[in-house]
Formats: sequence, structure tokens, C-alpha cells
Amino acid sequence: MKHIVDRQMLLLSLQRALLGEVDPTLRQASVEADAALQTIRLRFEYDGSPGDIAKECCSCAATSVIADFPDPWRLDEQHCAVPMPDPLSPLTHVAYLRAESRPAV
Repeated sequence: MKHIVDRQMLLLSLQRALLGEVDPTLRQASVEADAALQTIRLRFEYDGSPGDIAKECCSCAATSVIADFPDPWRLDEQHCAVPMPDPLSPLTHVAYLRAESRPAV
């Protein structure tokens, strides 16, 4: 039987994995699955260059996520510096979005 990866599974996996691992510099965490390549892609976007602790926290979350999926699924973990107020570039599903003040209109 082929393992089906759906939106709910991806979001719940990443949200659970982020519990206790969110650094204040993390602006957004998003996820998507590439069924053809059997790859789970995670993108962590930080307010500036991520420090070692912030990156380690998100890498721990990434390890928890990939553990939810059987072999031969692989992990593509991306850590991106996106300083405020630069726009974010999420993957297909956003699991975490930091509350940020928006400019007055």
C-alpha cells in the first residue's frame, strides 16, 4: 500500500514538532510534500540570519516531522534569512506564522 501524504498530516506533523521549539526569530514555518520524489520539504524563515540555537530548534522539529513518514520519504530542510519587513515565501502549507505588526494603511 502506498503511503498517502495529505495537507492535514503535513500540518499536524509540523505543528506538533514545533511545540517548544519556536525561537523568537522564527517568522514562518511551512511544509509541502513532493510525492514523485518522496520528499517532505520544510522551510523555516527567520528575521535575519538564524542563530545556532534557532536553527538547532527547527532542525529538531524537522527530525520529528520526517519520523512521522515511512521510508523511503526523505527530508529537504531549508533555513532562510528573511529580515522584516521583507515578504515571506512559504511552501504550500503554512504551519506557523509569527504575529507581526503591519504597516498602517
